[in-house]
Amino acid sequence: MKIQNLISLLMPLSLAGVLSATPPKNAVDLGLDKEYFSTQKNVRVRDAIGKGRSKEIAIQNAKTDAHRKALERSISSFRHFVAESKDFQLTNEQLIADVNAKVIDEARCNEPKWDHGMDFSPFHVAVMDCTVTVSFFDLDYFTTEIMKTAEGACIRSIVLSGWGQFYNKNYITGTAMALITYGSIGYGYKRETMIPGARDAYNGATTPAEAEQRYKELRNHQEVARTMYVIGALTWAYSVWDAFEDRERADDVLYQVHQKYFKGKLNYEPQISFFQKFMMQRMRPKW
Repeated sequence: MKIQNLISLLMPLSLAGVLSATPPKNAVDLGLDKEYFSTQKNVRVRDAIGKGRSKEIAIQNAKTDAHRKALERSISSFRHFVAESKDFQLTNEQLIADVNAKVIDEARCNEPKWDHGMDFSPFHVAVMDCTVTVSFFDLDYFTTEIMKTAEGACIRSIVLSGWGQFYNKNYITGTAMALITYGSIGYGYKRETMIPGARDAYNGATTPAEAEQRYKELRNHQEVARTMYVIGALTWAYSVWDAFEDRERADDVLYQVHQKYFKGKLNYEPQISFFQKFMMQRMRPKW
């Protein structure tokens, strides 16, 4: 059974010109969209097979086979997302092009196995265990992102400052919003707790000079606490607005990506909420 499986795997490799490890020339370039939706994945290919009249050629063909199989396996989970029309049969090459899948470095392989229990003379057959790094359009992430709403980002930022930015995958801004908001409020509260003590010290002053000094300290605690509360509140409010605007920008990119690459292939209904439909509809992209 193993010999038959090996022969069946070798048959495609006997054809002139093994499939290229890169997508077809007409593969789309995601450009700026790559920042949002591309990902890298290490794909393990344990059955890379190469055939050649020398061991060097066999090894090179095995690496090429590893590239091809890594591309096909990295996009296999996307097949159920892509709708096939009646007159169009989806091929691996087309799907690889659709998700812009490509090998970004040389396959890293273990030593090849040459003993298969069969004599393939005058050819050499290499079976290798390889790891290939593949870059591709992360369709799973894309289909998750298109279900998000600007209202969802707003509500999260209302509940916790910075949460809306984390919801939008904007981690640096979200962390900054949370630190500024809660750092300001926390420091303001700390200074506020010092006000009663400062007031008691002011009331207990025995000289005019001491009373003036204690009063300045009391006023300083009050002003700093008030300022910190204002900064925290303004940052919190800004985080709500920024979360909505950031979601709007992401939605616009999602819309353009869908229209350019998946129109007629990937069917979905955007989740437009009551808030967006009746209050923010003009600010939303036209789905």
